[in-house]
Amino acid sequence: MQYVIDILDKVIPVLIAGLFFGAGLPSLYALGLRLLAGRTEYTADGKLVEIEPPGTVAKIAASCIFAIIVAIVIIGILWVAKDFIDHTFGWNIFGVTGGGH
Repeated sequence: MQYVIDILDKVIPVLIAGLFFGAGLPSLYALGLRLLAGRTEYTADGKLVEIEPPGTVAKIAASCIFAIIVAIVIIGILWVAKDFIDHTFGWNIFGVTGGGH
């Protein structure tokens, strides 16, 4: 039984990260776009027209969501390049690499 618990302790964080990065970021992006959409309707000839623009709160919320997405992407790129950055510039940005030159 302890073996199963040990496996679950290791699998659950990977599953959560996969859901967050695999489905979470696109879902957040879709939510941000939806908040910026305002209210729309189709006309009789099939055109989509904006009836009511998005409110101020929706614009602020969408901007915050997009800022979070950009920050996560930048952090992800820095995480992938952390060894290169540490080796080239001596900057141990996440505190997990060997420690400079």
